Amino acid sequence: MKIVIGNVKREKKLLAGDGQYPRVLASVGISREEDCIQTEVQKAKLAQKYGADIVIDHTLTPKNYDVQKQIIEETDIPVSSIAVYDVAAKARYGERDCFTETDVLNGIEQKAKLGIDMMTIHASCLKKDLLYFEKSNRVIPCTSRGGTMVLENIQKTGCENFYFTYFDKILEIAKAYGVTLSLGAVYRPANIYDAVHENTMYWEEIRRNADLVAMAKEKGVACIVEGIGHCPVNLIPEVVKKSKAVCKAPYRVLTVSTDSALGFDHVSSAIAAATAVAAGADFVTAVSRSEHLGLPSHDDLKEAVISAKIAAHSGYIARTGDIGLDYSMAKERSIVGCRGTMQAAIVPEMTKEALQRYKADETKKCTMCGDFCALFASDNIRGKNARKD
Repeated sequence: MKIVIGNVKREKKLLAGDGQYPRVLASVGISREEDCIQTEVQKAKLAQKYGADIVIDHTLTPKNYDVQKQIIEETDIPVSSIAVYDVAAKARYGERDCFTETDVLNGIEQKAKLGIDMMTIHASCLKKDLLYFEKSNRVIPCTSRGGTMVLENIQKTGCENFYFTYFDKILEIAKAYGVTLSLGAVYRPANIYDAVHENTMYWEEIRRNADLVAMAKEKGVACIVEGIGHCPVNLIPEVVKKSKAVCKAPYRVLTVSTDSALGFDHVSSAIAAATAVAAGADFVTAVSRSEHLGLPSHDDLKEAVISAKIAAHSGYIARTGDIGLDYSMAKERSIVGCRGTMQAAIVPEMTKEALQRYKADETKKCTMCGDFCALFASDNIRGKNARKD
């Protein structure tokens, strides 16, 4: 399934889904009242510079409208947000400790009017799931912030999940403003053990999301499904393929391949993301080294986006057999040396910085191999003169 992402206010739309190059999403947003809005806006601009296709605001305070407004104004790529964060933050920092169906619908329409292109909707966790928390054998029952916000609200109000009950009205808003819905994965596994031994609830949620996807298609609303989480690489292909087959929608991953890469989760995520894209995943959420530790710095975010771009491209090669970009790099290296060409780089800005940092000159011999450069020696063996252009 191919979709077009872009609010009615956005002139340039983004194509995604089957047959399209995998899209990378970068996360920004403030977590505390004292955090600086402009810092997160700068991160969003940095994410765009290094190749993110979509930026997601994860602001967890009532300032979310201001953050999203500035990001929309200062970037040129689609902006996504999490619908429940707004209303949950206002409830927590306001006079009430819960939110209503009116809060939910008004919040979604406000974001749509602002120009948000995509919204994560946590409609797949239900009132009956509260029993699951009592009986679950999972090590960690739920890792989704948005999902736990919705479930806590169900517990406080005694009402069914408003995002599920009023999903038809949410679809009307999405249709009117051209908003793509990203169906949240509340029960994606939060650790490898649960992915291997206790993942039944994830598949129940996938079936629920399949029903929501069908409703969205009937109303003409673009929709993607979120999935995976922590998962060993041997299981990722099966999870991706089965999830897509059940939901019949583009699939988004926020994934790592091991629980034990703390402080280096961008590496663990790149391994898992490449595997997922090879199996058919359409969207990759960039994970930083600070995942599970704290708010990412500018450098953390930059590194996360670059890692995700490389992972997505690697998976794309495996899935499609398209080696055109890599062939161009190889051909240029055969002529000028290992520095190749920036035109065939996955992340040109990264390549430009690397060329400057390592002072790559105009000869084939780089500072790693020097006179023992294999490319230079190969030219000698073949009787060719090394070109210096």
